[in-house]
Amino acid sequence: MSVATYSRAFTLVEVLVALAIFAVLAVIGYRTLSSMFQAREHLATQSTRLRDQALFFTRLESDIGAMLPRPIRNADGVTEPGLQVLSAAVSAVDPVIVFSRTGFAGAMGATEATGGNGAPQRVGYRLNEGKLELLVWDGLDAAPRARPNAYTALNDIREFKWRILDKSGTWRPEWPIRGESPSSQTTLPAALEVTITPVNAAPIIRLFALRELSRG
Repeated sequence: MSVATYSRAFTLVEVLVALAIFAVLAVIGYRTLSSMFQAREHLATQSTRLRDQALFFTRLESDIGAMLPRPIRNADGVTEPGLQVLSAAVSAVDPVIVFSRTGFAGAMGATEATGGNGAPQRVGYRLNEGKLELLVWDGLDAAPRARPNAYTALNDIREFKWRILDKSGTWRPEWPIRGESPSSQTTLPAALEVTITPVNAAPIIRLFALRELSRG
């Protein structure tokens, strides 16, 4: 007695249903992978932004901590105070803050007379077309037509402003104080406050206390 074996083929409807289920699963899988890649890219971008901000504030804190009240002669032969803060830059190429600072420890040309530091420098910061730039002059007193070297410190910045706390405890938008005696150009305020507002992000505020220094 033989047993007959019957094979049953898939109907067209079953094939279409299977294809539909496969398509739905493929779409779900694609969206899941796409979301994972987007999240990873977003985290990488945020991580890079936080790293750049940390490096910027480390450099800014170092510059302000080494600030000197020493006035300088600019490239036009005009004397500028040791620290100059503007409530708004006159043009895109003007720094919002510029000041004198001691040289870097272990820099080329450092001597025992300078405490192991390099020559003093003039540095500044400005906001230029969404880029927060560090400006570095070759020395304190600038040669005619001398221009600073500009380095991009942060990108995608919407606002960059300062406040100055004077020795009387009053917050001011600019320094030196207008109408004060020339001696105010050789002194430093009590503290500086900077506000940096990145694009599509909340403002970042930092406060820096200054050392008691005066130019003798």
